[in-house]
Amino acid sequence: MLEPSTVFRRSARQVSCDLNGEAAILHLDQSVYFGLKGVGAHVWMALEKPQSFAELNRAVCKEFDVDAAQAKADLMKFLSELQTAGLVERVEG
Repeated sequence: MLEPSTVFRRSARQVSCDLNGEAAILHLDQSVYFGLKGVGAHVWMALEKPQSFAELNRAVCKEFDVDAAQAKADLMKFLSELQTAGLVERVEG
């Protein structure tokens, strides 16, 4: 389980750009493209600088009409998927 203070950042092994509100991401080691839109793109853009789980959850709840508990569960799953794909990493310390 993620703590609210857990900080995430984009991996250095990717490049990305904003395409009219959607995110296009290239994983440099795997040569695989990823596309994000909606909430996923919003979270990705927020990760332009390191953010805590709590900050990301607040940003999602502020921007989208979503129940806080549901946003927390969905964000936890999404960040786990990004981490597994090698696109984000936890900031230690």
